Amino acid sequence: MNEKFAWYVSRSSGWVAFVLLAVTVVWGILGITKVIERKGLPRWMMDLHKYFALLTIVFAGVHLAGLVADNFVHIGWSEVLVPYALDWKPGAVTLGIVAFYLLIAVQVSSWLRPLLPRKVWKSVHMLSYPALWLVAMHGLKAGTDASNIGVRVGVATIVIMTSIVTLLRIVMGRTARRNWVSPVAAIVDIAALDDVAADQVHLADLVTAAQPENSSERLDRVHAAQTSLHEALDRMHSAWPAPLPSSQPGPHVERRHEARTLVGDVPPPP
Repeated sequence: MNEKFAWYVSRSSGWVAFVLLAVTVVWGILGITKVIERKGLPRWMMDLHKYFALLTIVFAGVHLAGLVADNFVHIGWSEVLVPYALDWKPGAVTLGIVAFYLLIAVQVSSWLRPLLPRKVWKSVHMLSYPALWLVAMHGLKAGTDASNIGVRVGVATIVIMTSIVTLLRIVMGRTARRNWVSPVAAIVDIAALDDVAADQVHLADLVTAAQPENSSERLDRVHAAQTSLHEALDRMHSAWPAPLPSSQPGPHVERRHEARTLVGDVPPPP
C-alpha cells in the first residue's frame, strides 16, 4: 500500500466534507423557502438535507482519522481535537477544529429536535453558516492544496453561491414578515364582524316591519347595515384567508352565514 494513502484520504475527505457542507446549507435554505417541498416530490428528496448533514460529519471524521493514521507527520487525536494543540499552523488548524464542533452541535440538535424548544433548536442550527466559512478558511490556510488556483476558485465559487442563497433567504424572510398579518388583528376584525352580525336581529325587524308607504327610509337603513356587514366580511377574509381547522362550523361562522342570508334577501332601494 502507498505510504501516502492515509494522507491522500485525509486531503480528499476534507474537501468532500466541505462540498457536502455547502450542499447541506443550500438544500436546507431551499427547504425553508419551500422550493424543494413541491407536491409530488418523493419523500427522500425532502430528507436529503438530513443525509447530507450526516455525510458531512462522516467525511469530517474520515478527514481527522486520515491525519492521525498518516505516519509522516505523526499527529495524535488530542492534536486534532484540541485547539492550538498542534504546533503546525495552529490558527488554521483551530478553525477546522471549531468548525467540526459546530457541526457536531448542529447534528445533535437535529437528533434532539423533538425535545428542544424551537428557538433553541433554530439558534443551534444557525451555527452551520459560520461552520461553512470556518471550513473554507481552514482549507485555504491549512490545506496543502490551497496553492492550487483551481482549488481557490472552487472554494470562492462555493462560498459566493452559498452566500447569495443565504442573502436571498434573509430577504425573502423579511418580505414574508412584512406581509404577515397578526392573529390579533384578525381576531379584532372577527370581533367587529360578530358585533355587526349580532345587529342582524334588528335588521330582520326592519325588513319585516317595512311597509310600502314608508319603505324608502327603512330600506336605506337596511342597506346601510348591509354595506357595513359586507365590509366587515371583507376585512375578515383579507386578514385571515386560511380556512378554520375545525371541520364543524363554529357559532361565529353560523352567525355570519345567517347575517349574509338576511342581507341577501333585502331588495335594492328604489
